[in-house]
Amino acid sequence: MKHLIYMAVLLMATTSLRIAHAGGQEIRTCEFKVKARCESGDASVTLADGVVTRVEVSVYRCGLPGKLGYSCTIDSSRSDRDSIWSEDGGATLIDNASPFNSNEPDRIKVTAGQYVSIDLDKAQSLGRCGVGADLPRAIAIPAQRGACRVRLGPP
Repeated sequence: MKHLIYMAVLLMATTSLRIAHAGGQEIRTCEFKVKARCESGDASVTLADGVVTRVEVSVYRCGLPGKLGYSCTIDSSRSDRDSIWSEDGGATLIDNASPFNSNEPDRIKVTAGQYVSIDLDKAQSLGRCGVGADLPRAIAIPAQRGACRVRLGPP
């Protein structure tokens, strides 16, 4: 019985870690809540030997009373065909291969260091978000456990 309890505690401890290392990969994740705007979300970046290989962002916004909310989702990896990856001065640039508005850039800029910075200022919300939801301008994932630092656009 003690062994089962120890295994359960070990399992809970390993699944609750915010930073995971697997096969030379580091996964940094964080969550955020902005109560005043009724928004929440999470972000995850996978690094392989310091190189960004995957970016995931989910943003949720409350709906009106009795109505469903809205969401924005980004899930991009170097192996997908929906994005074009490049490097620029220590940053990883991820361009949407088929943006909603082809006349405007649809780019995510990710910089990995003590914080992993996800710059969404040039990312298009249309095509990724439900009506009434927007992507944040930027998200910073701390090196250790903690909440995301989020910069939102105007309400």
